[in-house]
Amino acid sequence: MNIVPGIGVGEIEYGMTEEEVIKHLGKPDKIDEEEYVEGTGDWHRVLWYSPRNVNFTFNKEDDYRLGTITIMGSGYKLFNKELFNAPKSLVRKIVIEHFRELMPIEDYTLLENEPHECLNSDELGIMFWFDSDNLSEMQCGYLYESDNETIIWPKRHNKSFKPTPKSGAV
Repeated sequence: MNIVPGIGVGEIEYGMTEEEVIKHLGKPDKIDEEEYVEGTGDWHRVLWYSPRNVNFTFNKEDDYRLGTITIMGSGYKLFNKELFNAPKSLVRKIVIEHFRELMPIEDYTLLENEPHECLNSDELGIMFWFDSDNLSEMQCGYLYESDNETIIWPKRHNKSFKPTPKSGAV
């Protein structure tokens, strides 16, 4: 399936409901529901399709519309290239070729573990995760207007929408 930045993956688009995703892909093999931080009210639900190497996250602040697609294995192409397990240098080169965005590398390695790093592309709405220098996961999300608050939903789901402020936010 093709990853289309800001739109979705294959027939699955940002802004879809859980029911729409299930209609396209069938019943997920697992569903999680939890708060990002306990007691904050910041709930989300995740539909897992492990055999397909993908999961879909629906956040309460987005009215439980699809906001994140996480790719965890092969079978997905970005810019017509299969990138899963590709070296960090190749992924970075491909992104620069298409967007001229030079992304910083963030190190999330825990003590005595293999290197765990992230390239975060705001222009693509994708976080590229690397374990031992090879792409191990892509977290793909919707894009924002220039105000960095208004979500740009794909046309079929396009409604001017600002996320609900998190509790305690002013």
